[in-house]
Amino acid sequence: MNSIQPVCEIIESVLNNVQQREHRQLVLVSGCRAWCQQQISGLTRPAARILWIGDAGVGLIPPASLKPVSAKQTHQLLGQESDCILFDCWSGFNPNGFGQVAGTLVAGGIFVLITPPLSAWQLFSDPEYDHIAVEPYGAADVGRRFIRHLLKTIATDNDLIQFAEDQPFPDLSSLTVASIPDPHSGDQTRLESPPVSAPFRTVDQEVMVKRCLEAVRQPRAVQVVTADRGRGKSAALGILAAVIMKRGLAGTGAAGKRADAEHSDDLNSRVEIILTAPSRGAVQSVITMLERLLPAGLLEHQKDRWVFGQTRLRFMLPDQLLQQRPAADLLLIDEAAAIPAPVLLGLLEYPRVIFASTLHGYEGTGQGFAVRFMPYLDRIVPERQLLTMRQPVRWAEGDPLERFTYKALLLDAEPANLTECPQDSAGVSFRRLARDQLVTDSEMLKQLFGLLILAHYRTTPGDLRILLDSPNIEVWAGFTGTEGESQLVATALLAYEGPINTGLANAIMDGTRRPKGQLIPQTLLAHCHIPEAAECRGVRVMRIAVHPQLQRRGIGSALLQAIEQGCPGIDWLGTSFGATADLLCFWQQFGLRLQRLGHNRDKVSGTHAAVMLRGISTAGIQLQEKGTQKARQQLQRLSASATATISDELFDVLAL
Repeated sequence: MNSIQPVCEIIESVLNNVQQREHRQLVLVSGCRAWCQQQISGLTRPAARILWIGDAGVGLIPPASLKPVSAKQTHQLLGQESDCILFDCWSGFNPNGFGQVAGTLVAGGIFVLITPPLSAWQLFSDPEYDHIAVEPYGAADVGRRFIRHLLKTIATDNDLIQFAEDQPFPDLSSLTVASIPDPHSGDQTRLESPPVSAPFRTVDQEVMVKRCLEAVRQPRAVQVVTADRGRGKSAALGILAAVIMKRGLAGTGAAGKRADAEHSDDLNSRVEIILTAPSRGAVQSVITMLERLLPAGLLEHQKDRWVFGQTRLRFMLPDQLLQQRPAADLLLIDEAAAIPAPVLLGLLEYPRVIFASTLHGYEGTGQGFAVRFMPYLDRIVPERQLLTMRQPVRWAEGDPLERFTYKALLLDAEPANLTECPQDSAGVSFRRLARDQLVTDSEMLKQLFGLLILAHYRTTPGDLRILLDSPNIEVWAGFTGTEGESQLVATALLAYEGPINTGLANAIMDGTRRPKGQLIPQTLLAHCHIPEAAECRGVRVMRIAVHPQLQRRGIGSALLQAIEQGCPGIDWLGTSFGATADLLCFWQQFGLRLQRLGHNRDKVSGTHAAVMLRGISTAGIQLQEKGTQKARQQLQRLSASATATISDELFDVLAL
């Protein structure tokens, strides 16, 4: 076994030259646990901008100078910058954590991925398996397909540097010199960007802020800003907010409620700004930039409110905003892709709105945002303006780590470009897919995941691992064309649920157990107190997606029919989702009936979780009838409640 510590050498080398390099370097360290531990134990450099991602009690022991951050807590690092990241896969590979933390690494930085030996990685008992397994399965039942997908990505990446136990170490000399191209050498891989003045980092940032400033000085303005991750979109929103809070906003009053005669061109007039996003953490970059640019002694901060002179910025979650509808002159919506389109449309009543969306990222699904939301916006506000930010802020274009991350997590997955569009479901064939086939057929996997991204605003990289590895899941798909020239046009993810043993069922009903998975049986046991729910076996439709060019042609319903016929021995077919009138009508048309409506509204979508079910066997039909009766009683109580937040439209659709 090699005893030297080349990983420490390469980290030191890169960090010494971090300001001279434009791209970020991915380094793979693979070997037995003791060897991997040895490679990183000599790292003694001050750790101000070095991150260790992993759980020390489960994986490797980090160097004493580094405080470990769990991969599940990496969202707390959003808005920060790092020079070096050590990602401990002995603690498990969490796709969301990997995607989140990779974006904090700056140009010239190094990302060290520490794994078991590649030949044995599939056999390693990844701690993530405990989180993927659902009752009644254990970690041993979880698939290894996602790791196989990662191994394929690693094998085809020519830019990463690999250190493997019992193999010769690579030459590190290329990392000891600056990698900025010499303008006289003929290497024009990256042209010099025009200079920009602080606080801007790129021309795109400067253009975005100036264009938005011009727009929001009008009585009515709707701007849409799209960018891949790492383009400084959120920071640009912070710059924009700081400029407006310093100078005011000409010709506006709170929510436009002042009479036109009272409008003034005084740049110091009072301005109300509201900032919203799916979570408080998602806007950390906005707030960081705002607080950096406004004098600390004059900026008053109290919880989620920032006051500077006569201007005020407030952060509110989308659901709060829809319910309270406070007056505002300007609404900033960050990570709009992770907010349902109906919610976004409901916010257009504000006079000036800026939607900012990540196109490819873990926060949400920007391509779905473009497909689902933009057509509605174009009809309602045809004068809207679209701005796209392309220049990376923290790294150079063509960055190898960004390319690896996109490929490993399928961040840029999209559906197939259709060459034929059947008019109805008769031209589509449906079948169950073998998930092993998805790993070997990268293009099919990418198209399938692309469909799911378009269909649901919260599809994350973690869903890819669940899709491939969760032991209770099946994948179905619809294809057009012939076997050799087929195109994937629809898909559904199914979760088998039930039966549940008597002891666990009683514990669920008593409120002493809440096992992972088993969503519909648990709901009927815990909330509806229907003991028969434990005895039935059913299929829950987790996601269903149809290619956007083929929607409203009966293909989704035909896929559900194929699933019912192709899943023998089940007692029921069910689903759970954020209730909207359109979705409720779709499922009711297929015979599903409401079993339970959640009391609390989702903080992002503002919807109530609905559980619906259709009985198939005699036992399933009896279960559906009991659940429907319970739901009817629940709706009667809600309709009589003064505090109920269910809309009249939903009550009308849910009339049982």
